[in-house]
Amino acid sequence: MGEGSKIFSLSPKIRWLFCFTHPDDEITIAIWIKRLCAAGVDVHMCWTHSTPIRKAEAVTVATRLGVPESSLHFLDGNDGQVCDEIQHLLPQFRELMARLQPDRVCCGAFEQGHLDHDATNYVVNQTFNGPVYEIPFYHTYFIFWLQRFNRFSRPEGQEVLELTEAEVAEKKAVAKSYPSQNIWSLLLYHEIGQALLLRAPQLAKTERMRLQTHKDFRTPSHPPFKSFLVRLSRRWRIWLDAVEKSGHLK
Repeated sequence: MGEGSKIFSLSPKIRWLFCFTHPDDEITIAIWIKRLCAAGVDVHMCWTHSTPIRKAEAVTVATRLGVPESSLHFLDGNDGQVCDEIQHLLPQFRELMARLQPDRVCCGAFEQGHLDHDATNYVVNQTFNGPVYEIPFYHTYFIFWLQRFNRFSRPEGQEVLELTEAEVAEKKAVAKSYPSQNIWSLLLYHEIGQALLLRAPQLAKTERMRLQTHKDFRTPSHPPFKSFLVRLSRRWRIWLDAVEKSGHLK
């Protein structure tokens, strides 16, 4: 397999676009972005939602990772309402894809962790015809008392990037760079919960991506039991209604 065909490829021929929903989502893949920039690869980042404070935090983190401000793109989706704004966001994403002409687009996985994340994933898939790569944020809604972070519900097809000790420290520093949010304490509580389940803390030690193959947006992307529980949830009904109203399902 050639370097350009790997998911974690440093090929200078690949232009990357990372489509996040909220400033702070980039924590999950921050070190890979930093590696790309250090290698001189063309990297762009966009956010579906931002506020002046969150935009300033995202710019600070992106600069730390090596992405220039000219390669940052902020859209006008509203926090907690993105799945209701699909029609409004589609032309913005089309314009962005046409202007940047990325080779690869990366976004949060369609895994029913957050309606806003799933909506961004959906809009990306409706507006980009190339390969879409998924990054695990967390799943599945709040059906389970402890959501899973930084792990796919179905790990098939993933590639795992092992981080050095210095990169682990950098990833933790990035996670502390959003004072307007409670993301650092949330991640800390998650690690405590994992320890109570006798699982070793591991959020900061790896980053993961996979080529998105599940594109049936009317079906949960989980093993059967989790899919069954998702289908029973109110948020899934909200999601299905949003997809139907969008009228743009491929």
